[in-house]
Amino acid sequence: MKNVKRLIVYIIGLFIIAVGINVSKMSGLGISPVSSIPRALEVIWGFTLGTTTILVYCLLVLAQFLILRSKFRLVNILGIPVAIVFGFMVDLVGINPNAFGHLLYNFPRPETYPLRLVYLIASLFIIGIGVFTYLQPNLIPMPAEGLAGAIFQKLKTRPFGDCKTMVDMSMICIALVLQLIFLGGIKSFTGDVVVVREGTIISAFCVGQVVKLLNRIASRRKKTTD
Repeated sequence: MKNVKRLIVYIIGLFIIAVGINVSKMSGLGISPVSSIPRALEVIWGFTLGTTTILVYCLLVLAQFLILRSKFRLVNILGIPVAIVFGFMVDLVGINPNAFGHLLYNFPRPETYPLRLVYLIASLFIIGIGVFTYLQPNLIPMPAEGLAGAIFQKLKTRPFGDCKTMVDMSMICIALVLQLIFLGGIKSFTGDVVVVREGTIISAFCVGQVVKLLNRIASRRKKTTD
């Protein structure tokens, strides 16, 4: 029963992250770093964000294998089914009318820059809450975190946080290159496609701080109840 509860909490965390990613997409100020490459491929290929998320996340699992080799474990392979489930969640709550769910499709879109900032800030907290929630059961890491963990195992001289930042920044750079080559550069937020913008950079630095804050709150509550 305890394991079932852990799995439920894990799935809820993934779902919350999927909501946050779509809210950041609606902001038009740049999507979160781990979704930057899937977002670029979504626009370039015309697939749904969930589909490109599955593809990119599976490639991140392959990258883990190339880094770890003989140290590659079952928990790393399980990142593939997690990627598939998460991709379906992204489309389920997404804003793409071609997806099977798109629960947020009719959600109001921000039209002014201040309102877009509100959406962006909301997405940071939503994603942060989702990451905090999915990490609590200590089950299977998402492929991006799994790749950061693989780099951490390989380097051993760098803290995990630096490895996570390395992965996030690498994904942003790749997405930016795709945006510049295939999408005509960095476009305005007045209806044009945006993959990497200021919101992407803000997300890269702030989501982790939200998770850190939630961990502190949880630790304090645990101390008061013990």
